[in-house]
Amino acid sequence: MEIDGPIRVGVVEPSPEGNYELHISFRDTFQQLPLEQQGPVFREYLAELYRNVQQPDLEERTRQGMLIVQQICEQLLEPIEKGDLPLSETLVVEVQRSPGVNLADLLN
Repeated sequence: MEIDGPIRVGVVEPSPEGNYELHISFRDTFQQLPLEQQGPVFREYLAELYRNVQQPDLEERTRQGMLIVQQICEQLLEPIEKGDLPLSETLVVEVQRSPGVNLADLLN
């Protein structure tokens, strides 16, 4: 399931250690918003993620992948609202591979 929002998430296939790398970048349209609009837009994106994770017919592997993205985004909210996060940068997050979670399926 792909959720359109202020970020793009790419996945680098698992390393030999079995970990994924998530590459998170902010869409140009989000970067160009005034700071006072970025927080509310990002909060609405988090709310949409939450609503989608709650869908009863969602495949469990997809739900787990979405929860990982949601947790990362929750940590980004405060720095975005304060203007402390350089939105032109790509964030790289290493995620330990877990049974039952397939991030590549989530993003393809």
